[in-house]
Amino acid sequence: MNKNNISLIVSIIALAGVLLFWVLNFTGSHQGLNKGEADTLSGHRIAYIHTDSILAHYDFVKAKADELAEKAKKFDADITRRQKELEKEVAYFQESVKKNALSEKSAQEIYGQLMQKQQGIMELKDRYQQELAMDEANINAILVDTVTSMLKRFNKDLQFDYILGYNKNGNIFYTNPQLDITNDVLEILNNEYKAANKSKTQKR
Repeated sequence: MNKNNISLIVSIIALAGVLLFWVLNFTGSHQGLNKGEADTLSGHRIAYIHTDSILAHYDFVKAKADELAEKAKKFDADITRRQKELEKEVAYFQESVKKNALSEKSAQEIYGQLMQKQQGIMELKDRYQQELAMDEANINAILVDTVTSMLKRFNKDLQFDYILGYNKNGNIFYTNPQLDITNDVLEILNNEYKAANKSKTQKR
């Protein structure tokens, strides 16, 4: 698992839109975008961010991706260890059968036990995968909740018509650099994330 495996694009687009409101509301101005420019350039109030840059440089996303990657690594190591142990047992069982060291009844019982162990490993692997998927879904839920609450607060005054998420593989083929607020959004995102982490550390 790596950072690109986290399916947060939709949530990140919305989150970046919310933080655009934050940027404009609290800084009072923006080098590339302001209300007049948005109206003049498009007839609508529009801004955009590079979603790929948010995924690559937002500290929250990077931290969560690293956590999931580490967890996936531990799960994989556990499955690999269990599988190797089972393979040794199977090899020993096969050797015993060849040497006629087991009765037919004992061989059937051991074979059944080995099959149960293999099934258990497969089920455990599925549980691990489900747990990782749930972790990813929880990250998405946190972002969506943040978007919802902040939109209600900040969009009352600013009320943008469109906030677009741009990436190289998307359906937008050209963007006006004047409307790009990615760097500002990233700065706010990372400052807020660092402040939140600092606050949590101080409370411990």
